[in-house]
Amino acid sequence: MVDNRFVNQFLLVRNSRFFNTLVISVIIASALYAGVSSYDIPPRYIYLLEFFDYGITLFFTIEIIIRIIAERSLIKFFKDGWNVFDFLIVAVSLIPVGGAESVFVARLLRIVRILRIITVIPAFRHIIEALIKTVPRVGFIALLMFMFIYVWGAIGALLFEEADPEHWENIGVAMLTLVQVATYDDWAAVMGNVIEFYPMAWLYFVSFIIINAVVLLNMVIGVIVDVMTTEAKDNFLPDDNNT
Repeated sequence: MVDNRFVNQFLLVRNSRFFNTLVISVIIASALYAGVSSYDIPPRYIYLLEFFDYGITLFFTIEIIIRIIAERSLIKFFKDGWNVFDFLIVAVSLIPVGGAESVFVARLLRIVRILRIITVIPAFRHIIEALIKTVPRVGFIALLMFMFIYVWGAIGALLFEEADPEHWENIGVAMLTLVQVATYDDWAAVMGNVIEFYPMAWLYFVSFIIINAVVLLNMVIGVIVDVMTTEAKDNFLPDDNNT
């Protein structure tokens, strides 16, 4: 009974609005710290930032311990993928670093800690979970896009290599050029480099843009919107049987 009361206290802390607000505030403070530490800080202030960083790491460690105890079981805690994500970020931040690369590793860990806000705010978790569910359907569309880029890249390298070797030297360079064209990044200039040698080259570029940039990319957006709409209905609309 004593153990249950002990665990219930941690459960109340974990579920309290104050605790969750405090966690979000510390994550935001960690984000601000990561930004400030990218500047050239006078030496007399560096120790203050390091002390602040230790305080954030200590808070995250205590917070993850509270959540583990509140779950009553390590197995139950680690069954949740978001808990695993949080635990790994906290655990990695506790690993001591040394040597010439320590500053880079420390800054990288500070930046990664910001991602913990995804697990704290439910709306963010729903968005990420919805995006993960789109992966199988989006994957086939992405594969189809790659096939078109590969075919058009091979054709472009064959046709335009002599006219503009910078963009069409080989199929690899041509595929990178087509990715640029698909994002509308100065694609008219790329086309202009070859159109004086091949007046009908506009058919090549326009057909590629219509297929990849208009049709397939919009299919990706459509899939994401469809899944997120379905998830929103499942998570927020009341059950008809309970109304």
